[in-house]
Amino acid sequence: MEGSIVAIDWTLIVQAVNFLIFMVLINKFLFQPLLRLMEEREKELNGIYSEAEALKVKAEQLLKEVEETLSKAKEEAKKIIDAAVKEAREEKERIISQAQEEASIKVEKAKEEIWQAFESEKAKLEAEAEKLAEEIIRKILGKVA
Repeated sequence: MEGSIVAIDWTLIVQAVNFLIFMVLINKFLFQPLLRLMEEREKELNGIYSEAEALKVKAEQLLKEVEETLSKAKEEAKKIIDAAVKEAREEKERIISQAQEEASIKVEKAKEEIWQAFESEKAKLEAEAEKLAEEIIRKILGKVA
């Protein structure tokens, strides 16, 4: 086979064996570590994604709890405000009622004082009128006699 373009001899076998050894070495020292590294990274990424999803769920739960707490706080604040407004109205009504009572008492007292003054003056006038009447009677009787 001297004249053929492709010659098959012992170098071709040596090259094939060298190629197989090279492939085994490349597989052992390059591809296998690279595949392990890629698998580890994929597991790590899956773990990170799982953790992120769990954190997202937890964050949503916390947000829901915060919203519920805020809603309860708003309701409680509304109740407190309503109670304070009711109490203020009751206090206002009580103060107004008390002021009206006091004013009524003062008006009654003033009426009583005015009535007493009136009665006192009336008594004085009646006494004065009696004196005048007696004097007039004496003068009339004194002229007649």
